[in-house]
This record gives sequence, C-alpha cells and structure tokens, in this order.
Amino acid sequence: MAVTVGLDIGGSAVRAAVLDSGKNRWVLRRFAEMPLPPGAVTAGEVIDEGAVSEAIAALWRRSKLPKRRIVVGLASQRLVVRQVDVPNLGAEELAEALPYQVQDSIPLAVEDAVLDYVPLEEFMTADGDPMQSILVIAVYREIVDSMMRVLAGANLTPTAIDLQPFGLVRAIFGIEASVGSPLQALVDIGASVTQVAITRAGTARFVRLLPRGGEDFTSVLVNGLEMDVDDAADLKARLGVRAEGTPAESDPDAAAQRLLTLEADELIDDIRDSIDFFLSQSAGTTLERLVVAGNGARLPHLANRMARLMGVQVEPARILDIVEVGRVELDEDEMLEAQPVLPTALGLALWGEV
Repeated sequence: MAVTVGLDIGGSAVRAAVLDSGKNRWVLRRFAEMPLPPGAVTAGEVIDEGAVSEAIAALWRRSKLPKRRIVVGLASQRLVVRQVDVPNLGAEELAEALPYQVQDSIPLAVEDAVLDYVPLEEFMTADGDPMQSILVIAVYREIVDSMMRVLAGANLTPTAIDLQPFGLVRAIFGIEASVGSPLQALVDIGASVTQVAITRAGTARFVRLLPRGGEDFTSVLVNGLEMDVDDAADLKARLGVRAEGTPAESDPDAAAQRLLTLEADELIDDIRDSIDFFLSQSAGTTLERLVVAGNGARLPHLANRMARLMGVQVEPARILDIVEVGRVELDEDEMLEAQPVLPTALGLALWGEV
C-alpha cells in the first residue's frame, strides 16, 4: 500500500494525516496537529512564514511523520477556480496551450499565475467541433513560492501542492459508495476561510472561498460585548446559535446568542448565494445534500439552522465511517472530536488515489 502524508495548513493549526491506500482500502495510520500563533495564517494565506515552518517542523518531530510523499493544500483567497470550455486537445497539447486558452476567462495575468486544470466533459459544438469543459485553477505564483519556502524551512519537500477544496471533495465524496451522480455540496468552516465546493460523482464542479469563518463568531462577541478573546471563544462553544424555530432566549446570555446568530445568518447567506450562483448556471439541477466540516461546524445548532434556512439536507462529515483507523495516538473519543478537521488532511493524502 502507498503511504502518503496530507498536510493541512489551517488558520489556527497545522494538521497531518498519514494514510495507507491501495486496492480500495484506506487506513489512517496517524493524525496529529500543532497549533499556530494567532495571525500566522490569515484568510488561507501564510503571513508569518517562519512561525508556520516552525510549527510544521515541530509537528514532524513530535509525531515522527514520514518525510516522503507529502501533499500540501492551498486555500488562499487569491486563487481562482473557473469552468472553461476549450478545444478538445490531447493532454500534453492542452497543458502547453492552457495559458492562451484561459487568459480571457480568469481575473489575473497568466504570467503571474501557476495554472492547472481538471477535465470534466467532452462535447461537440453545433458545427461539429470537438470541445471539452475543464475546471481551471489559477494561483498567484507568489502564493506557491511562499508555500515552498515554508516547507523548505521545515526541511520538507512536497510531492504535490493541491487545493484544499479538492482534498475535501476527495475525502468526503471521492471514496464513498454512491448511487447515480447526485449534485452535492461541501462547506468547510475554518478559522478565517469558509470553503464551498459543489461536486458530482466525486469531482468538484465549483469552488468558492469565503473570507469568513470561526474567528468571526469570536470577534462579534469580543467587539460587541467587550469580552476577552478566550472568554468569547468559550462562550461561543457553549452557546452556539439560536436553533431556527425556537424562541429567542431571555437569560443573561441572550445578547451573546443574538450576535452569534446574526453572524451565522450572514455566513449562511454567503453560502446560499454561492450555491445559487452555480445552480443558476446549470438549468434543471438541484442540490441533494450539503455536508459540513471544519472547526466552525462544531458551533452548536449551526448545521440545523443552515438546513432550515437553506431548505436542504445538511449533515456532518463522517469520514471515520469510510476509512479504517490504524494504531493512531488518539483514542476513540479524541478521534471523534477531531473528525470535523480530519477531512482536509486525509483528502490531501488521497491525492493521486481517487
């Protein structure tokens, strides 16, 4: 079985999953995380390269992680994912011609970007010309260069750099047994970025990164009630948002819950707008279900409120129902606690497998 390490650089921690994969069997051998200092990563972008390198190096030393076959994920606000129709060329020819084929479809200069693509469907024009739809990925070159410096600072060389949303889709939809090809969505609520992906048959069709996350729920309490950050985080985790359909609370925590609920509704509006935009481009399609993951998804009642306001089936990511768990250092309760943040690292470790 191939052993791969998926490295998730999040807003509050770096996380690594060691995965054995082969013959439709996936075994999680190790999962570990190391906290990051506040502000080291913001909106998916590394701000303090030295601090992130130090955290990754400490994670590898403490957990004795493999130094080969490492796949790291990106989730920067300065990346673009767009569906584009191009002539149906061979893979090598399209890779060479990609900058010219997509330069008018992406909002950044191709000379400043690292480009890649995922093939979707082939089709014919009315005139009989062979075409194909592809999902184009464009990332500012400086973002990739920064990531390479961070890993070099931790004495690591990656096998690949992937998108975190692709890893999430791979983990949650790519290896599960499914009937037909329903349209499904994934929402991962991180510390400062919420990732929205829409998928069919285990392949991402749409990706959008929203510049808000769990830290915003803490901030509304800090700013609105003049609370300490740690106290606000504790109160947020205890209260959560108001469950849709229940009366507003009148106890001393009512003001805090109102602020959290308003923040939740703004986030839900942004998620719904993103999904509605995709659906508006695909006539006759409906969303079958939405899966939530990430640290922010732990906020009490948030998933239920999302389901009611969006009118869609919402369920938590249950990645431990799909993969086997080997002799990891965490016990069963700790693994269940880690389940919301596990999919990104695990999905990156599945790179090249599904």
